Amino acid sequence: MFLDGEPCFLMELRSTGTSFRRDNHDFSEVVEDFDLRLPQVVVLRIHFDALLRALRQWQATQESFSLDLDNGRDVTCTVEVRSRSDAASDRWKPDFTLVYASAKARIEVTFGVDASCLLEWAEGLEQAVAIFH
Repeated sequence: MFLDGEPCFLMELRSTGTSFRRDNHDFSEVVEDFDLRLPQVVVLRIHFDALLRALRQWQATQESFSLDLDNGRDVTCTVEVRSRSDAASDRWKPDFTLVYASAKARIEVTFGVDASCLLEWAEGLEQAVAIFH
């Protein structure tokens, strides 16, 4: 896929989980699981490669990173992995933050991850890239 002559990927960003339980959290009475899904996020190949490098670098150093995956259109998408002083995160279990904004909507979600989550994501991205080589 190309956008203004630049190679890019059409990605689905999705997070699911069961961390909110009805017996412990009053505000999640409607559903037990959560499912956040952005089905069509366009990411330029250069940003995709940068994300893959940052995930691999985190595996080696656990250094925080923040990447803008913007494609030059009316949509912004930022991915951040870092430990936060205001959350129950640490070097080995950082917070993952995704901010996605367009003219009609804005979402920001933060949740804790561990090394295995980030490794699985990096491996998935590598497999996606391997298909196109």
